[in-house]
Amino acid sequence: MNSALQRFFWGYLFIFSRIHIGIDLLMDPVGYLLIYSGCKKMAVAYPQSKKPMAVALVGMVVSIPSVFVNLSEPTLAYSWSVYSIGLFIIKVVAAYYLFLLLMEIVNTLSEPALIHRTRNTFKYLIGFHLTAFALMSFYVNTSGDGWIVLNIIATIGVLLMDILFLFLLRAIRKVAPDSVRIDVTI
Repeated sequence: MNSALQRFFWGYLFIFSRIHIGIDLLMDPVGYLLIYSGCKKMAVAYPQSKKPMAVALVGMVVSIPSVFVNLSEPTLAYSWSVYSIGLFIIKVVAAYYLFLLLMEIVNTLSEPALIHRTRNTFKYLIGFHLTAFALMSFYVNTSGDGWIVLNIIATIGVLLMDILFLFLLRAIRKVAPDSVRIDVTI
């Protein structure tokens, strides 16, 4: 179980981070591959890992162009902006299904503090991501500094929640017993 949780950690780190020097050094397809392989390791003990595994497979294929194109470059064509929003949606869906799996894992660990922390992180992470997504759609069509400030606040919130999600994965990994390891190769 620990190796699967470690793969979730590194996979999500690769997905939410972007270091672009010619190519994306923390490639999204690699992150989705790590999440896929972590889910595959947990598929026997946790059948609900099949949904994040399917989303990771889709993300792996769809995110391949993001390795070569700097999506944060302002001079890109409109179609790349739409593609970037699509990647954002896939990331949120992957996080949603990972959280459902993590909630099942922490329920089996019977750690009340960790169960509470997982539920709160889930609510806030999904809430901030959906708020940022909603603000993106209004931001394009409105003018004024108020929308810019709201967009910046939502972006900072999304970044902080992604980091807290990584901390949560580490905390679950520390509590998870080593004896529940599931060794399945892909």
